[in-house]
Amino acid sequence: MTHLNRLFAVVSGLAVVSLAALIICPMIGIVTIVPREMIHDENLRYVFLSMRLPRVLAAFCAGGGLAVAGMVYQAIFRNPLADPYTLGVSSGASLGAALCILAGVSGSVSGMSIITAGAFAGALASIAVIYCFAWLREANSSTLLLAGVIVATLCSGLIMFIHFIGGLHKSFHILRWIMGGVDGVSYSLMVFMLIPLAAFIAVTSMLMPQLDQFLTGDSIAHSRGVNVRASRNVFISITAVAVGGIVAVCGPIGFIGIIAPHACRLLMPGVRHRLLALCSFLLGGTFLIVADTLARTLVPPSEIPVGIITALLGGPCFLLLLFRRKSRLLV
Repeated sequence: MTHLNRLFAVVSGLAVVSLAALIICPMIGIVTIVPREMIHDENLRYVFLSMRLPRVLAAFCAGGGLAVAGMVYQAIFRNPLADPYTLGVSSGASLGAALCILAGVSGSVSGMSIITAGAFAGALASIAVIYCFAWLREANSSTLLLAGVIVATLCSGLIMFIHFIGGLHKSFHILRWIMGGVDGVSYSLMVFMLIPLAAFIAVTSMLMPQLDQFLTGDSIAHSRGVNVRASRNVFISITAVAVGGIVAVCGPIGFIGIIAPHACRLLMPGVRHRLLALCSFLLGGTFLIVADTLARTLVPPSEIPVGIITALLGGPCFLLLLFRRKSRLLV
């Protein structure tokens, strides 16, 4: 099989699997929904259209967005272990959500809950801190990574303090939010998540050739006409905002942003980022759909937080990646 035929087979296979997951998984649950029965049963139609379908669509978009975000950060930092949460966005969002839960606020703003709004505000605050570091003239990849670690550590410490003073009920509520999940996602919340995600996809699609050059190193990329500092800041900013929107709606769902890009690289070694982004989106979205389907069907009528499922499935894969050569992972 030639290289071109292999690429076509991989992309076609991922597209078919993604489409199958989008069609089949909404029908799976405590009660299996058959299309013929749904037409004649109003209750089943409501469950399918108002509960399961937005949940599956949100999982696909969130998983795909996290996978592409992980791919972007792995390229600009030239670090195979970078993920969408490397710069502390999820920690900032978790802190914002924890503060809202501690304050006991309720209600909604423009169709989204106060907790979701607080999580997005926390994500934006952490982005602002990183953005200040990004625009420092002496900032480089290592500086930004260290800044992300510092922001994540500070936020984690504050979250632990909130756990300590919040009481059992609020601590459990915070812990459940941090585990992540797409349960309860409505069409209005999905639109809130899709707006920054669509902007992220549009901007990164135009700048994909520059992303290819980042893997050669800053000096070589600069010699080839790439404004390294400006491009890196644009990638960091738009990616962080998209990740903040996803985390605000779905919580910090882990491992997808690491596993999906590397799995696609192993399937298609040497491919450019434009095609890699498409395949990563399809694989990440499908992975989260399957994980969420398992989360709501393994122990009915209870649901396992989908973050647990992604960790259990992604953890072993992550360990395998740790034993691979760094240069091989970024080919």
